[in-house]
Amino acid sequence: MLRAFSRISKLDLQAKVSLVLLAVIIPTFVVVTIAENAITRPLLENEMRQLGLSTGQTLADEIQDARWLGSDQASSLIEGRMQEILYTQRNVALLRVFVAGEMGERPRLLASSVEEPEDADALVAEEYGMSLVPAGLAENVQYSIVQDEDGSRLWRIMIPIHTRSKRVVGNVLVLVTLKLVDRIHTLMWQSTIVAALAALIALFIGLRYFLRRTIENEKRLIAAENQNEQLTVQLHETQRQLMTTEKLAVMGQLTATFAHEIGTPLNAMSGHLQLLSIELSEPKTQERVSIIRSQVEKIEKIVRGFLQSTAQPASQRQLVDLNRLVDQTLSIVGPRAESIGVRVQKRLDRDLGPVRAVPLELEQILLNLVNNSLDSLREKSRNGERVELQLELISQLEKHGGSSQAVLQVRDTGQGIPAEELKKIWKPFYTTKRPGEGTGLGLTICQQLAKQNGAMIELDSRWGSWTRVTIRMPYA
Repeated sequence: MLRAFSRISKLDLQAKVSLVLLAVIIPTFVVVTIAENAITRPLLENEMRQLGLSTGQTLADEIQDARWLGSDQASSLIEGRMQEILYTQRNVALLRVFVAGEMGERPRLLASSVEEPEDADALVAEEYGMSLVPAGLAENVQYSIVQDEDGSRLWRIMIPIHTRSKRVVGNVLVLVTLKLVDRIHTLMWQSTIVAALAALIALFIGLRYFLRRTIENEKRLIAAENQNEQLTVQLHETQRQLMTTEKLAVMGQLTATFAHEIGTPLNAMSGHLQLLSIELSEPKTQERVSIIRSQVEKIEKIVRGFLQSTAQPASQRQLVDLNRLVDQTLSIVGPRAESIGVRVQKRLDRDLGPVRAVPLELEQILLNLVNNSLDSLREKSRNGERVELQLELISQLEKHGGSSQAVLQVRDTGQGIPAEELKKIWKPFYTTKRPGEGTGLGLTICQQLAKQNGAMIELDSRWGSWTRVTIRMPYA
């Protein structure tokens, strides 16, 4: 013994660690394997027993609920249901249903999951070492483990069939094979042994490798820490650059929005100023000057809001006359429509009452939509098509179910929008106009403003023919 200890003490660290691991792992493996199999097998057998009990009880309840025992086709109905059960429950080896026999006779076999020859009971008794025809009907659930002639074990379960008055009128016999349990048990032993051997081999190989590489790994760790510090510095620099890029992108988007919002009033002002140079002596001069003044005030509000905050403050909703809003919008874009040669039509429901919305936002929506129509009509006229250019504005009341909606429509006979682009036009910065003629923000802004006012916008178009935009808003 002393010599053994002296020899062990002379071994290197790797050998000592290996011996300690063997002394711990092997006994632990043996104990765990025995305990695992001792616990697992009864649990699996109990699961199979529960499977048989559940299957038999389900069949017994179905027989009683469907009142098959009183039917002339009881055998065929029950056997059909048995085949369905066997198709889903592969571990159920046999199903039989017995009913009470004549006075003093053994129970009579009513249905079976297999074709029964005349000497079926004798064959079953030879195969399973017992008679499966009970001497009498079981009053309670009975189960036990039996063996067939091959030594395979099975659960033999007897389930009583009760009437509503709790009288036993038959039994369901269920045989559940335990071959799956035995197979799993064998596979567990085999897999445990293989896994243990593989683990031991891998452990020794890994131990030799990692002990030899420990010093090298420490050196690599120091180098990795130094590299990590450098990468951290680079990461912080990249994050700062990313934040700067995001700020520039946001500012670019805000600038484009700002430019688009200023562009619309400026277009209207430009058209009126051109006419003012010709009509200074006409009576409409004061009216056009008033329109220009209102557009300038609108620009001032937009610029003031942009400079104060990037977030638009909440506005108060008011009662807005849609027909009057249409008239005001047409008076603003009238000169531009005349210069393009557009025939403007109105079909307004003069009985339509006001709606609750933010006036400036609703005017902005309608003005953007009308200008889009004029752009489309101008594009069509550029192409030299000899068609009548029409712009039509409609207001009406529509009822859907129990609610009413105020509807504004802007229709034009312009260039239209291709079908494949209809789903893209709501995206920011997407435009079908020529370069330099649009930012792709008009419809996006209109959609946002409509949602803020509880309205929604629908757009339909046919390429080369027409476009129709519909604004629907609650009407109380």
